[in-house]
Formats: sequence, C-alpha cells, structure tokens
Amino acid sequence: MKRIIYKSVLATTALCLFGNLFAKPAAAGPSATDKSIAAQLFEEGRALLEQGRIEQACPKLEESQRLDPGGGTLLNVALCHERQGRTATAWVEFVEARGVAKADDRPLRVAFAQTHIAQLEPSLSRVIVQVPSGSDVPDLEIKRDGTVIGRAAWGSAMPVDPGDHVVEAAAPGKISWKQSLVVSPAGDTKTVVVPALLDGPAHATATSTSTASSTARAVLAPVPAPSRAASVPAGTGDAPPARAGSGLTTTAWVALGLGVVGAGVSTYFGLQAISLKNDADRECPNDACTADGASQNHDAIRAADIATGAAAVGIVGIGVGAVLLVMSGATHESRPAAQLSPAPTLVTCDVSGGLGRGEVTVRARW
Repeated sequence: MKRIIYKSVLATTALCLFGNLFAKPAAAGPSATDKSIAAQLFEEGRALLEQGRIEQACPKLEESQRLDPGGGTLLNVALCHERQGRTATAWVEFVEARGVAKADDRPLRVAFAQTHIAQLEPSLSRVIVQVPSGSDVPDLEIKRDGTVIGRAAWGSAMPVDPGDHVVEAAAPGKISWKQSLVVSPAGDTKTVVVPALLDGPAHATATSTSTASSTARAVLAPVPAPSRAASVPAGTGDAPPARAGSGLTTTAWVALGLGVVGAGVSTYFGLQAISLKNDADRECPNDACTADGASQNHDAIRAADIATGAAAVGIVGIGVGAVLLVMSGATHESRPAAQLSPAPTLVTCDVSGGLGRGEVTVRARW
C-alpha cells in the first residue's frame, strides 16, 4: 500500500513539473517604463488636439496606445484621425473602441463612440475592385495599397481614407498590372476593373525558342552518304573524280545561309521591339498604362522574343557552318582518297533558351 502511494506521489509531482515546463506563459503587460511614457504622450497628445495641432497630436496618441493600450486612449486616437480627415480609419477605431467600452461597462464611452460612428458612416469613401470572369486566373492576387484583398471582398464597396490609392494584380506567369486612383472625401466611390493579365516574358520566350529549334531541325536535314563505289573506282588506287568532303561542304553552306537569315531577322525585330517599347513608355506615365500603351508593350515583348529566337538560330547556323567547313577541309587534306569515310548521314541541332540563359547542342552520326 505504501509503495502504491509513493508511486502516485511521484507521478503527481512529475505531472506538475512537466505541466509547468510546457505551459504557455501569460502575455506580459506593459512595463512601468512603457506606462509612464504612454501617460506622458497621452497628455501631450490631448493638449495638441485641443489646440488644433492635429498633425502633431495624432502620432503621440498613436504611440501612447501602442505602449499601453486602453479604451480611452483609443477613443482619442479615433477622434484625432477623424479630424485629420482619415474617415475610414477613424470609423474602424470608433467601432473597436465601442466594443472595448461595452466590455468595460463604460456607457458614456459607448455613447460617445456610437455618435461618431453614426456621423462618419454616411460620409465614408469607398473603393470597389471588380474582377471579371475573363480576368480571373489561378493564384490571382489583388492588393490595395500593398495589402492583399481576399476573394470574398472582390466586388464589395470597401471603406478607404480619402486620397491616393493603388490597386495591383499579379499571377504566376503573367505581367503584373496596377492602377493609381484618387478618392475624394464625402462619400466618393471609385470602381476599379482588373483587366486580363498578359502573358509574361518567360512564357513567350519558351514559345519562340521552341519555334527556332523546329526551324533548325528542318534546315539541317539528313545528308545522304555517298557510296564507297562512287568514292573509289574499282581497280585503281587513284582519288575519285569528286571531292569526298562535298557532302560536308554543302551542309556547311546551308547552315551558314540559315545563320545569316537568322541574324537579319533578329536585327529587324530587335529594332521593332525598341521602337514599340518607346511608344509604350509614352502611353504609360507613372506606371498607369492606357489600352494602347498596354497593347504596344505586349507587341514590344513579342518582337523582342522573336528577335531572341532568331538570334539563337543565327548563332547556331553560323557556328555549325564554320565547324563543318573546317572539318571538310581537314578531311580532304589529311586522308588518302581511298580511306575517306562517308559524309555524316545526319546532322541535327537543338536550340533551347530563355531570358538570361541559352543552350546549343550539335550531334552528328558518321
């Protein structure tokens, strides 16, 4: 019996120790220093508010509330913001202060907050952000003044302080969009319609380089290998009438021609991209583009991507052509005609790349 009691006491002691070890500590209140500073700031803020020096009063009251939160200080912060013209901010703070006053059973504060809420509500300015179905894409993110707006708030009239605001839209693989607007006081309502976002440069570049790779494969087609009977006439050890490296030479000139064409196309579309970009910049002052500006910017990106793909084809064509010309000359000079190998039966070239990267692969089968 004593052994059972002893084990029970040990278990209870261990439970208390471990319970205290892992228990969540209570939230620490403001220190004595914070309270003294908050009280001083409150007195200074109240004096400035009574003097009508609103811009100096609000920061002091805000800091007092941050250091030592209280329902009375919050009411004064809301009153200061109301006189400052930040109607939406003051309205939210009065609503919060009313809840605190009800919890503290302070009916005079409840009545004071309710009076100001009723006065502010008719004059609140609002912003409506509409996202049409054609503009809604996966992972679309809408922000107002840097704060994310959840999907549930799209299309709702959201209270805002009068003044300048910015609405932004972004999604993976798309070009970000933003619009600036000015909201007037006294119940002004502005509606912002988010357009369909354009494809980003990475997506367009992938399409262009894929086209360039297909073009390179089509031009550098398999070259038929000459038969050994044609290379070395029967019964003689003399060189054949035709050069053994002629297959390589032909392919080399075809590749060089492709390279020259690619360089020309790249130059043309590169100049066109610069011209379109300059036109788009004139239509997009302060990062707010008109419809023409957005269209010109999209065309500029497309032209730049085509120029990039054509440049890749040009570089590959010239490089492959030069290598094959060197191989053709070296083969003809270093080997007897009777020992010449056939020309490559297949020469292929792969081009891949994107913004800031690129890769070229050349393969030949003999």
